[in-house]
Amino acid sequence: MTQTHTCERCGSTAPMQLVACPRCHGLFHAATLTTLSSEADALQKHGDVLGALERLRSMEPLLPPTSNQAVQLHARITALEPHAGKQPRAAGRVPKWLAGLGAFGLALWKFAGPLLVLLSKGKLLLFGLLKLPTLLSFFVSAALWSDGGTRGIGLALVILASIYVHEMGHTWAFRRYGIAVSAPMFVPGFGAFVRGAHYPKSAQAAGDVALSGPVWGGVSGVLTLALGVVLNQAWLVGAALFIAEVNLFNLFPVWQLDGSRATQCLSKRQVLVLAAVGLVGGALAGSPMSLLAGAGLLARRWVRPPSGQGDRRTFIVFLLLFAGLLSLRLGSQLVMSFR
Repeated sequence: MTQTHTCERCGSTAPMQLVACPRCHGLFHAATLTTLSSEADALQKHGDVLGALERLRSMEPLLPPTSNQAVQLHARITALEPHAGKQPRAAGRVPKWLAGLGAFGLALWKFAGPLLVLLSKGKLLLFGLLKLPTLLSFFVSAALWSDGGTRGIGLALVILASIYVHEMGHTWAFRRYGIAVSAPMFVPGFGAFVRGAHYPKSAQAAGDVALSGPVWGGVSGVLTLALGVVLNQAWLVGAALFIAEVNLFNLFPVWQLDGSRATQCLSKRQVLVLAAVGLVGGALAGSPMSLLAGAGLLARRWVRPPSGQGDRRTFIVFLLLFAGLLSLRLGSQLVMSFR
């Protein structure tokens, strides 16, 4: 038997999957929505931005998607999300001298996040490794990537570990905005992915989630290069170069790659600047993936271009990513040339 709602306003009945009365357009969950909105107001007033966002997001399924209430709720969530990203991180507050630099200072602080999390709460990295599907897909991928030799297996494990760290960067960012996220899952022969319950609505939060993966992946590449130099292992230096290229590839603005989601947060002019940086930097560093990302950004400037003024912080992080990953590649090449 089909379950139905009864509208308190006009007495009409409707299937349970409807959230508004088809006759008088009254909301079936009006009382719940009022309660959730009041709780969100109280939590926000007391500084619990994540709690407020949780209440507001739970209101979305209870409203018709095209209603005025849904539009207003969307705007409220969009305005509140950047404040969640500015709350004190697990590793501490942004230093005052960096905060004084505005968006550029916050972007620089973002690159310190992976190292600070490792030092303060490295248990985050165990989040996926404690999940059986993640472990199984990791080792299947390692078996496919290796050549059967000891060094080949080591190289596969290092690269896949970097991909895992990349995905944990996304996980960390999703959690900062109070969004539930799945454990990383490896796709043998390709890479890995995580799934958030939904994507942030504000440009700043969306750009943060998109680019946190390459930021963390790049930091893992720097650590790999440093380890290769300290241990005098050429294969680790080569792995660092490969890690740089993998993360540069993720900046290509197509499909579900990080560059595609980040580009949606930018302006046409910002995309054009990044395209120039990717192409020129790729040519100077001899990076095929940077050239590919730059060409993709150049095409994206005219094919399905982003709209709006663009988020300055996302642009700066994107710019620093190009510079950092190309420097990692050049540094790896320089170390190998002196061996």
